[in-house]
Amino acid sequence: MSSYEDYTRTSGNYDKTREPVGTEILVGCFAHTPVPLDRAVVLDAGCGTGSYSYAMLHYVGRIEAVDINDGMLEVASRKLAWAGDRISFHSSR
Repeated sequence: MSSYEDYTRTSGNYDKTREPVGTEILVGCFAHTPVPLDRAVVLDAGCGTGSYSYAMLHYVGRIEAVDINDGMLEVASRKLAWAGDRISFHSSR
């Protein structure tokens, strides 16, 4: 039996049991870079359903979101459709 979660199966309910924590720490770190936050391009590697991307889009200019699971990316792209071209989704397969 695998110890890995079946993220394709759980992608639809994933956000019900997990929420982003520490986003204020991330914003603080990004605020100390040479690029102003509203122009920063951030990589969300392992973006899952896009919860961190959702939180960070209120502060940064653009996000490149990457995940290996297509089900998670599908949920993220629906959740973040409002962001338009400020976010791009990529499969790492």
